[in-house]
Amino acid sequence: MIFGAMLAGGSGTRIKTSAIPKQFIEIKGQPVILYTLKNMLKVDRFDYIYIAVRNDYIDYLKKQVEDNIPQKEKVKIIEGGKERIDSINNVTNAIVSDNGLREDDVIVIHDAVRPFVTEKILNDSIDCAGKYGACVCGLPCADTILHSKKGDIVDDIPPRSELFSGQAPDSFRLKHFIDMKNNLTDEQKKIITGTSQICTFNNQPIYIIEGDAINFKITTDSDLLMVRHLLGSDE
Repeated sequence: MIFGAMLAGGSGTRIKTSAIPKQFIEIKGQPVILYTLKNMLKVDRFDYIYIAVRNDYIDYLKKQVEDNIPQKEKVKIIEGGKERIDSINNVTNAIVSDNGLREDDVIVIHDAVRPFVTEKILNDSIDCAGKYGACVCGLPCADTILHSKKGDIVDDIPPRSELFSGQAPDSFRLKHFIDMKNNLTDEQKKIITGTSQICTFNNQPIYIIEGDAINFKITTDSDLLMVRHLLGSDE
């Protein structure tokens, strides 16, 4: 089986123009997360998409899905955890509890605030994870990267040809992913900021599939402004 997953438990503190989490900011009457979900559901290969969401938004999101998603039977909304790794655990536990676990199951873990993910990215992720076990979406860096330990003086400039900007989704053969996750130490669990770090801690090669500039993450108010423009909103 093929499962999509979205981790939607964050608060988005770098968005200064809104007091609510960025994934629930409404544009043209619908929250950002719903645009992300609709693009994921364009890929018929997903059997289910699990969304881990903070407890105070569960009822709100269920109502949004009920009112706006024709394939609502494919969407499973569960409670997220305190940290990213806790939400990941909640998702994988729910998937296994609901569906069992097979060697060839695949999970595609996406950011709720990358609303313009493409069908090509999602299909490539499914194929690559099924073949190699683990993959991440990325783009070659367009800008020169400055490495500075203290933030005021450039220590070195890494060769741009070797650098990629990581995007989402991160995708895995599910059983192998759960095994790697269970191998993490408590210290490793505390410092995880990206799902693919679970692979680096387990010495698991991570293959790169080609990303797309449109698959950007809403992090700042400028990003939110671009999303509003792309969706044709005058708000």
